[in-house]
Amino acid sequence: MSVEQIITAIGLVGLGGLLKSSLDYIIGLKKNKIESKQVFKEVRYKAIILLSHAYLRFEEEKSTLAINRPDIESRDQLYNELNAEWINMSLYASDDVIDHMKRFLEKQSTDSFNELILSMRKDLFGMRTKLKPRSFKIKKEEK
Repeated sequence: MSVEQIITAIGLVGLGGLLKSSLDYIIGLKKNKIESKQVFKEVRYKAIILLSHAYLRFEEEKSTLAINRPDIESRDQLYNELNAEWINMSLYASDDVIDHMKRFLEKQSTDSFNELILSMRKDLFGMRTKLKPRSFKIKKEEK
């Protein structure tokens, strides 16, 4: 083996290692970005679900809301908070979640809330589901 071949072989091994390290670094950055986005979405979606639930059942949830969000004292303030969440969603939510949140803000019904839940679930976890909005309705037994 000549000196030139040895230098070329060392250069290729060094270049390969450098290339692998660079790719690992880029892939690691992308993975961290995706993971932090996922955690952020989970936190926001959980908060939005609880606020939306409190909006639909404001009288029953008023005391819990006062503990967790003492700054919200009326149903109108809660609606404004949900509207702000909807605007902020433009930065991270899927189109489907944004559309369902808009429908919830317009209709403010249990059905639109349940559709919002399903769209968030699909956005977070990519789940295929057979659940329907009615799956989240509970019929209370009369005593």
